[in-house]
Amino acid sequence: MIFQPCYDFLQPNESTLIARTKASVTEKGKVNEVDVEVRLQLLPESQIQVNGVLPKSMAYADLARLRSLEIICKDKAGRVVPTFLGRINILPKGPEFVFRTQKEPIIGLGDQSTEIASVFFHLFNYKPIMGTRHSTEKIGNAHYMIAHVDLNGHGWNIELKSLRTSSKTFETLKEIGGYGLTHVGCLRKEDNSNFDGKTAENMLNALRLFLSFSKGMWCNPCLAVGFNKKEDRVWEEWSSPQGHWAIPISWFDPYHCDQLAGLFSGFMVKWDNKDWQKALYEAIFFYLNSNCSTLGFGIGIDAGIILTQAAIERLSFEYAVRHKKLIESSGFKDLRASDRFRLLFSSLEIPIDIPESVPILRKLAKRFSWVDAPHAITEIRNSLVHPEHKRRGQFGKGFFSVWNLGQWYLELALLRICNYSGTYSNRLILDKWVGNVENVPWDNTKGK
Repeated sequence: MIFQPCYDFLQPNESTLIARTKASVTEKGKVNEVDVEVRLQLLPESQIQVNGVLPKSMAYADLARLRSLEIICKDKAGRVVPTFLGRINILPKGPEFVFRTQKEPIIGLGDQSTEIASVFFHLFNYKPIMGTRHSTEKIGNAHYMIAHVDLNGHGWNIELKSLRTSSKTFETLKEIGGYGLTHVGCLRKEDNSNFDGKTAENMLNALRLFLSFSKGMWCNPCLAVGFNKKEDRVWEEWSSPQGHWAIPISWFDPYHCDQLAGLFSGFMVKWDNKDWQKALYEAIFFYLNSNCSTLGFGIGIDAGIILTQAAIERLSFEYAVRHKKLIESSGFKDLRASDRFRLLFSSLEIPIDIPESVPILRKLAKRFSWVDAPHAITEIRNSLVHPEHKRRGQFGKGFFSVWNLGQWYLELALLRICNYSGTYSNRLILDKWVGNVENVPWDNTKGK
């Protein structure tokens, strides 16, 4: 089966047709069936829209009455799609309506019991990865290099690959921003057995978190399409990409895609544990929202500092109290925040001294007698959340450094909890080039 996009995507930021279906329009007790299009609309914000034109007999009705019409949109299986009215435009061909879906994703075809052999999905705005292997695609006389990444383990084979249009798409995104299709993916069972729609939904949720953590901001698999062994299209999940184009700081270096492959199996082990799944989701949710605080949209860096440390405390509780049982819940609550951090970092073999690559914090630590990194980052956080803090407003010059240090600890803690070993991109080294990586700290301590 040819592994290609499942829809006719055009240029970045252009609307894409997802499905043609029907809507029921009820006016004064009369039901009219009208044709509608389900589309992926990317600007000004990405969303799934339902567009259609009302019968010409309604063309001259006033706008207020049009807004009171009952319009019921349905998916390919005939189920009602929850929507709300976006707008109505009066056109010569008739009143055109645009509806937005109330929630995403929507199962547009099939259901949770549908038998599936493979699922193709689409990635917008992912990193320009170099891949762990390569192939060539020929169009006419032109040859295009395609980068592939294989994520294997825990019963799954998942392949990510670039497109022949990826390089041009990245150039466009860097110039104008927005949204562009950069990669496609395929997931299959390791033994090529079937799986159901519910399992597909769970795996796509796992990949949403996994890929977002690697990029450093939300990057979800969207518009997933399931095929059976006869290569028939039997299942669809309609969803739009999250997050405008940006490349934030993160632990994953796109020149070293073995990092993705090395993390995947351990991540899935934790994902399939209900307690860890919840902890991972909450920690990565805070991490991603915090990581966008320097990109010019979303929260500010002061709020990012608070979110980062909330995520670290969440992981510390899950690891030290529930997983390793190093301390009882009551004793954990009695610890100072800095001690909760020390407990987690030390248990995970992550150094707690303030790194030399953060000179601003080392100077502040000397001035205010902070004994280590947990002390420094919690003191600055406390100055933000406690109005009566005696040094409130004195640490502004250290905000970026303490935020970045906290995110570094959070990334390493998540990697270690997922039993990752190998290289990573150290975000504390700000003047490094792409491709500059180093071993995770616990690998450096092996054998000592």
